[in-house]
Amino acid sequence: MVSDISQLLRILEVHPNVAAANKLLKEVKTLLVKGLHGSSRALFSATLYNKQPRTFLFILNDLETAGYFYHDVTQILGTKDILFFPSAYKRAAKYGQMDPANEILRTEVLSRLQNNDSSLFIVSYPDALAEKTVSQATLQQNTLRLSVGEQVDSGFVSEVLDSYGFTAVDYVYEPGQYATRGSILDVFSFSNELPYRIDFFGDEVETIRSFEVESQLSVEKFVEIRIVPEFGKSKHKNASLFDSVPRETIIAIEDIRWIESRVESICNDELSIDISNEELVKADLLTKEEFLSSIEPFTHLRFDTKLTDTP
Repeated sequence: MVSDISQLLRILEVHPNVAAANKLLKEVKTLLVKGLHGSSRALFSATLYNKQPRTFLFILNDLETAGYFYHDVTQILGTKDILFFPSAYKRAAKYGQMDPANEILRTEVLSRLQNNDSSLFIVSYPDALAEKTVSQATLQQNTLRLSVGEQVDSGFVSEVLDSYGFTAVDYVYEPGQYATRGSILDVFSFSNELPYRIDFFGDEVETIRSFEVESQLSVEKFVEIRIVPEFGKSKHKNASLFDSVPRETIIAIEDIRWIESRVESICNDELSIDISNEELVKADLLTKEEFLSSIEPFTHLRFDTKLTDTP
């Protein structure tokens, strides 16, 4: 199966239409692509991503479409640099119910964007992108970096985690917790789907691993990690994802008319939450004008076959 996909990608990479699209994306502001349906869009996008050494942000019409597209792309390219950026809320922003699992995925994307060492393939949808984020400056100020071989006292790490709002527990099982046992410090960052186990040898970080909560078994070794607190309820969310992605990012859009309409609808929805939280949620949402202004500076790849002009 993997060899079949690799062979198909090699064929597509030399296809005249792919070569033309790849060339035009370096020359034009907006490129309209027609005739792609189902998984062919994922194949075409994966091929372009392999040929372009820059980040792509794909905006699909809704959560379901974005989920299917993300699944197709990970089947083609794997999961290493393929990221999903969901809404921070369980159902919709108007209900005000935060989803911790989604908050991890959002923070992971922001955290990965701090690294300029690789291009990313980010998949999202209007509900998620209409929600503001913390700025890269705020994220950087509230990120603890640890690396194997680093000279640092475990007590100092605990103090930093306390200042970030992490809770000391006996065993970590959800984001925002940490636990110490002898030379071992477990911490569940909001930037990773699994907690980290940091083993100290004196005042030196000896090993860093992620592990499964239920089995406690190690999953992956790390040379360096970033530990990030919760930003979901932060009052400092005054940026958008578009402020964090590199300026050379290609914004791929399924249907610009639908997406701008959806962003406007989310911003104007009557909230179904406690009145005390209403101002906080409203302040966390982009207006349609702010959204369109945010995407304007980037190169656009558009898949909407109904598009006859640009807004």
